[in-house]
Amino acid sequence: MKIVKISPKAKKIRIRVESIDDLFYLKNFIEPGDLVKARTPRTVFLEREGEIKKVGKKMMVIKILVEKVEFQASVSQLKITGRIVEAPDTVQLNSYHSIDVKPGKHLTITKKEWRKYQIERLKEAERKSPNILIVAVDLDQATLALLKNNRVEILSEIKNEFSLLHEEKKIAEYYQKVAEEILGFSPRMKGIIIAGPGFAKEHVAKKIREKSEEAYKKIILGTTSSSTITGINEAIKLGLADRIAEENEMLKETKIVDEFFLHLRKEDGFAVLGRDKVLKANELGAIQTLLISEEMIKDSQLESLAADVENKAGNVQIISMTHDLGEQFKNMGGVGAILRFRIWD
Repeated sequence: MKIVKISPKAKKIRIRVESIDDLFYLKNFIEPGDLVKARTPRTVFLEREGEIKKVGKKMMVIKILVEKVEFQASVSQLKITGRIVEAPDTVQLNSYHSIDVKPGKHLTITKKEWRKYQIERLKEAERKSPNILIVAVDLDQATLALLKNNRVEILSEIKNEFSLLHEEKKIAEYYQKVAEEILGFSPRMKGIIIAGPGFAKEHVAKKIREKSEEAYKKIILGTTSSSTITGINEAIKLGLADRIAEENEMLKETKIVDEFFLHLRKEDGFAVLGRDKVLKANELGAIQTLLISEEMIKDSQLESLAADVENKAGNVQIISMTHDLGEQFKNMGGVGAILRFRIWD
């Protein structure tokens, strides 16, 4: 996600959506009552010979007052629906319109109130554009590319100088050469995708593991039909890069939830579970990190609680249910806190 401009006084933010993963952040950021402005197609009607006739769709800038936000998994898009409050003269105000959001879309979002944890979540999404190495490989060649902020840069191409008629040892030399090229780039990469047809990707991954367990742990394998730039683009479309971004965020979340559960198990007084206990801890200014399940963040009482925790220099962590600890946390009530100091023995 790219944050184009933040206007705190106007309580407005303009963003560019860059990945499907960004849509999950926006689903929880955009709420009923917000204003969303975007360039979007709208059916146009004209009066001809006394009759209103449909003449097709036209791209235009429309602002809506949000009533509903829905993630449509089948088409990988966010659907934002509401009443039109600003549009060209040909469009009837207060009529309903839906803005479909996919990667590449620009949005301007205006909120009645800013909440620090919501903005931090968007900034996390913006920071969550790691360097990812994508390698498309088969028996003939390997193509290495860097994916950064949805831009692909070809880094190198390696041709297999040995035909399949050569002995297995010679083919192994080709795999080794590809592995060494990957290892050269690996230290500055958050993740490495190795994809292609056949078993060449497995052989290269094995060579990497023999040299560096750390680099091997970054690898995700996938299947594509080509070892050229076409294969690179296929790997991106398959969502393999999104998996790396999701795993990075998941790791951060699971560490926090794991710390929370550790305090609960030890009964050391540095964690509380449940709405009532958390509210009391906040009254005493004891909350270091507030944990709220993502399904509960639009609860008005919890929204006020999150804002108050931030005002007292505490942190707010929204916990997703895409991992087991997040699901467990939700089933236990979905509200907890790690404390600065003990408040109960």
